[in-house]
Amino acid sequence: MNLFKLTTGFLLIALALLLNSNASAQINTEKYRKYYDDKTGFIFNLSTAISLKAGNTEYTAYKGAARLDYNGKKFDSFLVGNFEYKKTAEAKVENQGFLHLRGIMHLTKRTNWETFVQRQYDEFIDLNVRNLVGTGVKYRLIDFMAKDDSTKTLDINVSTGVMYETENYTLDESTVDRYDWRWTNFISFDWLIKKKLNFTGVIYYQPAFADFNNYRITAETGLEFRIAKSVNFIVEFNYRYNNMPVTKVEKFDLSLINGIRIEIK
Repeated sequence: MNLFKLTTGFLLIALALLLNSNASAQINTEKYRKYYDDKTGFIFNLSTAISLKAGNTEYTAYKGAARLDYNGKKFDSFLVGNFEYKKTAEAKVENQGFLHLRGIMHLTKRTNWETFVQRQYDEFIDLNVRNLVGTGVKYRLIDFMAKDDSTKTLDINVSTGVMYETENYTLDESTVDRYDWRWTNFISFDWLIKKKLNFTGVIYYQPAFADFNNYRITAETGLEFRIAKSVNFIVEFNYRYNNMPVTKVEKFDLSLINGIRIEIK
């Protein structure tokens, strides 16, 4: 299989918001990677949405996302992120966002050395701010293409590294700060079973070096298949677990999402 160029993105619309706001829990940054065959240089994407509803149901919602990819011969980088805010007539029900910057140095065909910084917020898990900086090595463990069908592929990647994070939580009427060095690891897969059926997933494990009982796990999987010409059905399962939450929130968050993706070419 030809080696696809890994490139990445830049969040502009959320930048000002994040620098002046609070920040959140684990983000699966693997799903924000992009692959390009022959595109080099900068690539920019931007999306925004505003929803208003009045009458029997009243709410206001804002969403924004953007990315700026740089794709080079030996080095790629991306800055990507988004924000989501929703308010009903009674109260806010959602207020979260993140910003992630990553640099990727291609050491060999299968091995990358990566560095990253991240800032997040999520008001509804009591995390006011989370900042982190880290580095690690990512290795493509399996790079498979069926000899008789180029649409059948399987990529499996593993990564290990270290990161330093600072967090600020709201606890009752005060705040609590936490500072941790963490061991960050993940394994991800992208299985193109056939042209119209794709299965992806990633599992993160991030224990603190000072106390391995202070760990976090994130698992995400997605299944996408064609139901009509240019129309795909999507199923996503997301699970996040924090073994030692600072505040009184639940240790886990679980979500199951169904949706449709429409391709226009």
